[in-house]
Amino acid sequence: MGFEAVVQNLESAGFFSYILPWLLTLAIVFGVLEHYEMPKSKSARAVISLVAAFTVLPLGGLIAPFLTGLVRGFIAIAAGILVAIIFVEMLGYKVSDTKNIFQEHPTEFGIVMILIAILVFIGAGGMKLLGWEFKVGENTLAMLFFLAVISLGVWWITAESKE
Repeated sequence: MGFEAVVQNLESAGFFSYILPWLLTLAIVFGVLEHYEMPKSKSARAVISLVAAFTVLPLGGLIAPFLTGLVRGFIAIAAGILVAIIFVEMLGYKVSDTKNIFQEHPTEFGIVMILIAILVFIGAGGMKLLGWEFKVGENTLAMLFFLAVISLGVWWITAESKE
């Protein structure tokens, strides 16, 4: 029995659609309750976490595609960010001997990361999960993306340096 067969058996058993969202909910709720030590009893925190996880179990068919899209989007974005960081470092953009461009402008990069996270959430179907649905075609999204890239490039080229 190969690895592919094992994954197919897990999929047919509902592991990815039901068990993983259940485990994720259990871990997140327990982690938040544990962090704030609320309630004081650890067993009460465990029971609350189990109840919250079991309330998510019937929604597995709705939540699993969203989580799949979310994880795939973040993996793609993380790979893109790593490539961008490698290019910026290769080009030698340093502010000083001790600070690189990311350390010098953390607010700007933080804003970019938040915007990327919001876009991945929307792209993974988060708006539909929240009950809001709007349709934007792929051609429109591609056009907006390339307009944003072109605008950023023009702004970067025309910006005056502070030398």
